[in-house]
Amino acid sequence: MQVIAFISGKGGVGKTTLAVNIAVALALRNKRVLLIDLDPQNVQRLHLGMNPEEIAGLTREGISHSSIFDSPFGIQFIPFGRITDSELEDFEAELKKYPGWVSDGIDSLNPGSFDFVILDTPPGPTAYLQQALVAANRALVVVLADAASYATIPKITSLVEHYTAGRADFFGFNILINQMPVHNKLSHQVRSSLYAGFPNQMVPVAVHKDPRVSQALGFERPVLQYEPGCKASLDIQSVADWLLDSIEQ
Repeated sequence: MQVIAFISGKGGVGKTTLAVNIAVALALRNKRVLLIDLDPQNVQRLHLGMNPEEIAGLTREGISHSSIFDSPFGIQFIPFGRITDSELEDFEAELKKYPGWVSDGIDSLNPGSFDFVILDTPPGPTAYLQQALVAANRALVVVLADAASYATIPKITSLVEHYTAGRADFFGFNILINQMPVHNKLSHQVRSSLYAGFPNQMVPVAVHKDPRVSQALGFERPVLQYEPGCKASLDIQSVADWLLDSIEQ
C-alpha cells in the first residue's frame, strides 16, 4: 500500500482537484484507492457527488472501514466532515499532540484493502501537513507556474525533509505543475526555472489549464468522468502512468 500526500505551499493551486482526479485515474488502472480529506474546507466530497447534508467524516469517525464512503467513480473516500469552529480547535489540538494519528489510522486498515491511500492537505505548514508527511511514502508538491508558487518551494520542501527525516519508507517528493497556460511567457519561464532548479524532482507532465475542470466540479464530477478526452484529463492520465512507473522503478 502506497500512501501519497498532496501538499502545497499556497492555496488556489488546484491541489484537491488533482488529488481526486489522480485517484480516479489510478482506479481506472484497476488500483484500489482510498482518498482521505485532511483539509478543513471539506471540499473533496463536492467532487464525488456526496450528499451535501452529510456531516460524517474524519473528524467524527476517524480512519476506519466504518468511516469510508463509496463514490460512483471507482474510488472510496473519507471526507473531512462538517464540524463547528470549537470542535475544529479541539481536533487540531489533538493532532498536534499525536503526530502519528493519521498514520496509525491507516495502519489499522486491512493492509490488503487498498493499493493507494491519497491524502489531501490544506496549504502551508499546518498540523495536517505534519500528519500527512508522517504517514506518507511520497509527497506531490502541487504548484502553479508563477512566481508566488515558486517562492514557496524552499519552505514546503524543507518541511517535507523535516517531517520525514530518517524514514527509510519515505521515497521523496516530486513537484507537479498544475493549470499550465498554453500561451504565457512568464509561466513558461517559471517552468524552465523549475526544471533547472529541481531536475530530479519534477513530474515530467504539466497539467494544462482547462475550463472543463471547473465545469466538472459544477456537476460534482471528476473531470476524467465529465470530459475524459479534454487536455486536462489526458494530462492527469499521464501523471497517473508516470506515478505507477516511478513506483515500480
